[in-house]
Amino acid sequence: MSHTTAKFLAALALLGGGLTLSTHAPAESPAATAAANVCAGCHGADGNSTVTTFPKLAGQQQVYLLRELKDYKSGKRASEIMAPFMADLTEANLEELATWYAKQKPAPGVAGDPALLKVGKNLYLKGNSKTDVPACASCHEDDGSGYKKFARVAGQHVEYTLEQFRLYASGKRSNGARVMQTVAERMTEQETRAVAEYMASMP
Repeated sequence: MSHTTAKFLAALALLGGGLTLSTHAPAESPAATAAANVCAGCHGADGNSTVTTFPKLAGQQQVYLLRELKDYKSGKRASEIMAPFMADLTEANLEELATWYAKQKPAPGVAGDPALLKVGKNLYLKGNSKTDVPACASCHEDDGSGYKKFARVAGQHVEYTLEQFRLYASGKRSNGARVMQTVAERMTEQETRAVAEYMASMP
């Protein structure tokens, strides 16, 4: 067991049960403690990563996030970074983490190229009928909040989003909805960047 994984498990075990309320301040849950000790290095103390290559997890759909965590653990979604942290975690650990991050308040995103927002918005809301690319909003909602198994994309980092499009298009990310692979294969590089910029601009 790695040192970081051991720290993560120790943090989860430290407080035992879930969030306990008091008349003063709420005691941190094991997931919150673990997140602060280990996950914060990449994803931020409250799930709002400031490193653009690591996703924001705050406000993410709990169902979606739990599925992704389980896929990391099983190896269905490959990641040399995530694999060591997943190895010794139980399903209960993953459920608590997903629930905790889903309850955190997402910070606003930042669009790097405002000139692409109009094109990105049109693609996000309407898709591209000429290349059979469906509207992103049909799964991720008009406001980008997502729904259950469909990820929240509002405010997500542009660079992280672009990398996921590349992984889907190349077949290296094959977990989750097959439609994402098809969409990524059909979109041009300019289209994916425009959509990524628009999603980042969403509150």
